[in-house]
Amino acid sequence: MHSNSIKVTDLRLKYPGSKEKIFNHLNIEIKDKEKVLLLGPSGCGKSTLLNVLAGIVPELVELPMKYDELEIDKEAAVIFQDPDSQFCMPKVYEEMAFILENQRVPAAEMKPRIEKALRAVGLDVDESQYINALSGGMKQKLAIAGTLLQDAHTLFLDEPSAMLDSEATKQLWHLLIDIWHEQTVVIVEHKVEYIWQHVDRVIVMSEQGEIIQQGTPAYILEHHAELLSDYGVWHPGAWDYAPAKLTFEQRTEPVFEFQKGIVKRGKRDLYRVDELAIGLGEWIVITGHNGAGKTTLLESMLQMVPYSGEMYYEDRRLTKVRDAAKHLYLVYQNPELQFIQNSVYDEIHVNYYHQHKKTAQEKTTAMLEMLQLAHVSEQHPFELSMGQKRRLSVATALSSPADMILLDEPTFGLDSRNTFQLIELFKRRVQEGQTVMMVTHDPHIVERYPSRRLHVENGILTEVPVNYV
Repeated sequence: MHSNSIKVTDLRLKYPGSKEKIFNHLNIEIKDKEKVLLLGPSGCGKSTLLNVLAGIVPELVELPMKYDELEIDKEAAVIFQDPDSQFCMPKVYEEMAFILENQRVPAAEMKPRIEKALRAVGLDVDESQYINALSGGMKQKLAIAGTLLQDAHTLFLDEPSAMLDSEATKQLWHLLIDIWHEQTVVIVEHKVEYIWQHVDRVIVMSEQGEIIQQGTPAYILEHHAELLSDYGVWHPGAWDYAPAKLTFEQRTEPVFEFQKGIVKRGKRDLYRVDELAIGLGEWIVITGHNGAGKTTLLESMLQMVPYSGEMYYEDRRLTKVRDAAKHLYLVYQNPELQFIQNSVYDEIHVNYYHQHKKTAQEKTTAMLEMLQLAHVSEQHPFELSMGQKRRLSVATALSSPADMILLDEPTFGLDSRNTFQLIELFKRRVQEGQTVMMVTHDPHIVERYPSRRLHVENGILTEVPVNYV
């Protein structure tokens, strides 16, 4: 049995072509069976450090690195944020058998082992199940089942819940905490609410990739909560740093109406919308379970998908995308669907330029600064990180002259710092008389900010009273 620690001393590492080192004289040691959480701002090298400790760098990814001492566990298992990037085979059972083949397990012994591992993670699938048909949460369970078959002593987790909604995130962490007792575990994650109480040590890294604080979760929270908030970590007190609520005046006259409506998916009726009337300067959230058709309502408003009933904007009937797009702007959950330009700068500039040529440059620069995208303004939108893409897609909407901005889970997967910046932007827009309408699963946003809440359940869209304090 292993009883080794994992450590690196005096690590120096840089990306090819970059002047700055990511790590300069970094030392870290993780004891046997210790559970460690690595925190720090986006881009500070947390994932790179995890990859060094896991042996991925330089074994699979070559980066110029030097060190005095490096002790790693050659049998370690890694779970990444994008579940699809970690599978080699098309079917669940083939993927699991592939892991066992690498350990030279006889074919006759494979099936009971595979079934045991799948049972342990609560993944109920048969032998013909294709991996690409599983949900994100199920794919991550499969990745964990793979680590059980490897019998890995060390587990590296690189934001394994990044692509999951809150329910699947909760399930994932409960499962991992249940099975990790005998393992050394190193975690990179900014949504920490489910694991905060279950780790032994929190290590905080700076923008420069230096370890600046470490200690028990209780110590870090008591003495360095503000630092965690600056770095965008969703720590247990993160919402204490959130933007203040808005107070809403009387509702304005409706400009958009949907009467005797039925939202459809193809030919199938999803739910009724008896009457929906929306004015300017409102902040509306749409809630309901996954797959209920919340995004489909936004697409219907833009006349992109068929529906039953009639929609009007300022008493003119809407039937064409072209007419709806004069007043409404939709931001999808997958930001890449929005992008039409070859640089981040142009993506925002093009909207401002069409509105007012003289102020376009100034407004574009201000928007880039505010959303922390100035340093990547020359890059192609597809080269950005997920969080940067999400902010850019929202920026394109906010730079459009539309009266109503429709957003599909705009804060999904973002750290707290970027989430709060977007909330500030939405507040400003609402105060300026634009209407923000968003699909969200975030209970904190639902409780704090909207003037109205629409909820999809049991085949009908209803309005839920919003509590104002």
